[in-house]
Amino acid sequence: MKCPSCGGQMGLEDASCPYCGTPNAMAIQHQSDMNRYRAEYERTQSEVLENTTFMKRNGSWLIILVILLIALVGGIVLQAASWDIGYSIREKNAERTMQADKLALDSYLEQGDYGKFVGYYDANDLYYMRDDSYMAVQSAARAYADIIHYVGSINDPNEYSFNPDHISNTCEYIARDLNRIFTLEQQYSYGIDEYLPASMRGYADDMRERTGAIAMAYFGFTKEDVQAIPDLSIKKLASMIEEGIAR
Repeated sequence: MKCPSCGGQMGLEDASCPYCGTPNAMAIQHQSDMNRYRAEYERTQSEVLENTTFMKRNGSWLIILVILLIALVGGIVLQAASWDIGYSIREKNAERTMQADKLALDSYLEQGDYGKFVGYYDANDLYYMRDDSYMAVQSAARAYADIIHYVGSINDPNEYSFNPDHISNTCEYIARDLNRIFTLEQQYSYGIDEYLPASMRGYADDMRERTGAIAMAYFGFTKEDVQAIPDLSIKKLASMIEEGIAR
């Protein structure tokens, strides 16, 4: 399946996206379902074993084996079906609240409050919302919010517990976020009208303008550097950011 933030491929067992680190809500729910069904299976097995002594006295070994086999098969079936069941329930819940969620999301976008937009998206688990028109914008908004956080951590280490020894890693994270914001069209070229429709492109442009201003103010970028971001590698961007911060 694809990460809702960066579109990278990730497995159901991945706790977070291996490319951008976004928590995998589906994996968390899947693990919860697995634990619940496993507990049900173990409880059933325990009850069967408790009755083994009685069954022995009645010479019903075949019945014991049949019961254990049924419990085992039932546990496997429930375990295999749990993901589909859970996903279906969450998808239906998302549909029921979609109209209200869209009003809230649109309001935050119109206000340019991308941090609250992402916060609402996460708090209401909107990765299951059928309307995919927010996908690219929420990915960019998440990257924009991350950049704001990183800038704050660099400039106020006491508040954000920033470790100067990790400056190179931080610059690489910022570089990845810059790339994500400035290359949305390339990332979603396979379905641009669905994931980044015309109605959303103004918000993407606004985030680029704001992020470009941050890059010039805090990383020493020129206007030409900002314009070149889509064509620069992550490594080159990270190097430019680190050099700018060191000045």
